[in-house]
Amino acid sequence: MTDLRAEAVPADSLSGTDRDAMFALMDVVYAGMVRERFEADLAAKDTCITLRTPDGELAGFSTQTSLSITVDEVTIDGVFSGDTVIAPAHWGSPALMRCFAGQFIAGEHPLRYWFLISKGHRTYRMLTTFFADFFPRRDQPTPPQARSIMDAYATALYGTEYNPATGVLEYHQPKDRLRVGAADISERELRIPTIAFFNAANPGWSLGHDLVCLCELSEANVVPRMRSVLGLEAG
Repeated sequence: MTDLRAEAVPADSLSGTDRDAMFALMDVVYAGMVRERFEADLAAKDTCITLRTPDGELAGFSTQTSLSITVDEVTIDGVFSGDTVIAPAHWGSPALMRCFAGQFIAGEHPLRYWFLISKGHRTYRMLTTFFADFFPRRDQPTPPQARSIMDAYATALYGTEYNPATGVLEYHQPKDRLRVGAADISERELRIPTIAFFNAANPGWSLGHDLVCLCELSEANVVPRMRSVLGLEAG
């Protein structure tokens, strides 16, 4: 696996060539991609983390936007991740999460929460791999305060497509979804508790449904053995 160079850039600074490459990469992993919807998602984002190979080829990206919501008259600040993809040849690279941590955990203006939606188990496992506390999770129920925050941001962004009873975005119209073979869950993987939980919590993942997730963004919440991986180790 080639080392990737990650960079956080303003979303509106991306060139037409970059946008073409980003859409093409999404189309490799996701079925049902629509260019207009891709462009609309990008236009609503502040930042884009790009991943490139040493020769400059785009190998992945993730779009982000700062988001503030009000829960019980308290303002909650966080970052919401939009379209995210890494070329299959580079799955397992920590470059994206290292850049994300540098930008939103250790940066000049760290944010309190990561508002994340997970269409596939690989995205969900970014939480289980790097963070100690996150929701939903298999070993404990989601606390009421966390559930209120998740309900608030999901409703603000997706309205009635969010089902608060399941904690899942159940889209009214067909949406992009993982291509068959891109992130299938095998019988062997179903024996992994984390993946089995995701499969049960988001049974419509193959249709493109998204599991609504929440994670506190703090160095203290990063799994100790992963701090150096994310560039957060302080000695």
